[in-house]
Amino acid sequence: MKVSRFVCSILFFWLPLTRLLAQGPPINSDTPILLGLEGKAVALRTIIVNKSQLYRDGNKISDPLGQSVRATVVPVVVPYNVTSDLLVGVIAPLLSVRSKSTAGRATSTGLSDISIFAKHVLVQVDALQETFRILGKASLKLPTGKKNAVPSLGTGSWDFSVGGVAGWIGKRFGIYGDVSYALNGSSEGYSYGSTLSYNAAVGFRISPAVYETYPLTQWNLYLEFLGKYAAKDDANGVANENSGGNTLIVAPGVQWIPSRVFLAEGALQIPALQSLNGTQLGTDIGFVVGIRLLLY
Repeated sequence: MKVSRFVCSILFFWLPLTRLLAQGPPINSDTPILLGLEGKAVALRTIIVNKSQLYRDGNKISDPLGQSVRATVVPVVVPYNVTSDLLVGVIAPLLSVRSKSTAGRATSTGLSDISIFAKHVLVQVDALQETFRILGKASLKLPTGKKNAVPSLGTGSWDFSVGGVAGWIGKRFGIYGDVSYALNGSSEGYSYGSTLSYNAAVGFRISPAVYETYPLTQWNLYLEFLGKYAAKDDANGVANENSGGNTLIVAPGVQWIPSRVFLAEGALQIPALQSLNGTQLGTDIGFVVGIRLLLY
């Protein structure tokens, strides 16, 4: 299980809490709203990922080896606005992976692959109590995690991704979408398949219905769709038939914002599609909980 690659595909979430917004940012997918000028933030969360069901060509099958993998990820995300339309930052994931099968058990804990990223505003159209924005983004994943740990804490490769984020936010509703393409590198003769991530989210502020004074404690509901297509890996010029495929996760969640500088949130991650190539472990239901703190 390439856990660190999974981590990098879901860790782009910041904390843009400003007077302009009718709700907080999506829980799992990206947002086109940056921090305030020279704003800094810290996001802390725990993500639990379980893999225990074996699939062959997209169909569930029994596993005589009883294989399972559980990953607990605590990513530390620190974004910073260089200018009003340029944000940069770093993601440092702390990772614990536990695997077991009939052959035995193994656990690894430590720093996974660190990523640095940048986001830049391309389009911004503001109107009364609403905004529409499009951003470009890029990231670079560094091979900082121990690849040779058992289980592995990193991929050993340098990976680069580019993409875009768009969103419309009105009085109580928000609609978001983002897409990114990752050109993954190789390590020790093993080349990882490129990936295309595609996410969509709908948010609704359930309370308060109308702002009378700002700030007011607010509650938001989110429904997100997190998709990822991965090409097959390559080992010394030979395609790994048991790699790659298409997955789609549905993630309902709730968000609590008691002030303009703090929020807490949680969401389930429910696999809706796992069209995996060859024989692979699929993802079980997981969850994410976390907080975000805006610093000035």
